[in-house]
Amino acid sequence: MSDYTIYSDDANKVRRLMTAYQASVKCEYVVLCHRDGNIIAEVGSLGSDLDATPLAVLSIAAFDSSRQIGIMLGGEKFQSVSFAGENHSVYISPVDQSLLLVQVFKGGKLPNRIEDFNRLLVEKLEDAVPAFTQNTSSLVR
Repeated sequence: MSDYTIYSDDANKVRRLMTAYQASVKCEYVVLCHRDGNIIAEVGSLGSDLDATPLAVLSIAAFDSSRQIGIMLGGEKFQSVSFAGENHSVYISPVDQSLLLVQVFKGGKLPNRIEDFNRLLVEKLEDAVPAFTQNTSSLVR
């Protein structure tokens, strides 16, 4: 179960930040999701045939799997997970303990300095919506 209240003003702030980010890094699609699979916000599109919920759930599983690999390697804390395919690349990173930011790019290569750009977006999201780091309320849809 999600543990945030997202008010319409906050949701609009999140979408504006994500839209500006999408344009600046030339990202095809960005989704902010809760670890329970709920989508908080999304910007862009991957086509009409793709449902964002399975993408979010599989991204959560991939990130959590990498976390377990880190534990097996002696407690390494991976800060992100990325995949590069022939036509798309994906970058997954946490916003806090309960949220993940999933970014999909065209082409088989992530943008240069993606870690830096991602970190700036995460900081802006946390500043815009303090509930992301306070964990004190319930998600309202």
